[in-house]
Amino acid sequence: MKARFLPEHFRFCPTCAAEAIIRFQDNGVRCEVCDFTLFFNPTSSAAAFIFDQDDKLLVVERAREPAKGKFGIPGGFVDFNEAAETALVREVREETNLVLDKFEFYGSFPNQYPYKNVIYPVLDLYFLGFVSDFSNLSLEESEISGHQFVDIRKVPLSQWAFEPLRTAVAKLTKERFGS
Repeated sequence: MKARFLPEHFRFCPTCAAEAIIRFQDNGVRCEVCDFTLFFNPTSSAAAFIFDQDDKLLVVERAREPAKGKFGIPGGFVDFNEAAETALVREVREETNLVLDKFEFYGSFPNQYPYKNVIYPVLDLYFLGFVSDFSNLSLEESEISGHQFVDIRKVPLSQWAFEPLRTAVAKLTKERFGS
């Protein structure tokens, strides 16, 4: 089955059961009978660029699809009723067992994340994270198959898991290293 955008999964109205659902504005559905309307706005993710004392970036290798085996950075989805900053700290801790000493917002990039044949709109929020002690680094093996510290100038953009991450890495590389 081909992945479809979320509004494309609706055929019948969840309120009146009429087969009268139309898609509009790329992110919504509306019933032509009862006027039920539902928008599908982006969910959010939060991830951290964490550099060591030698200016090498901590990358994690994805253990599952999408983009299995590609490079990512520690992070994940923001839960319902959770602030992005809280999700960032939680996700970094869950995935790497590292505690962020501090962090600062870097930028946001729109994404499309396929999951179980649905393409979800996601707003990826990137932060610069700072860790003073990497001695507790351990990986959540269900999500991450490995890690390394890399010179981001030497990693081909195609090795990064997602297009927004590639864009953020290219921007960060230019700003940080001038190349």
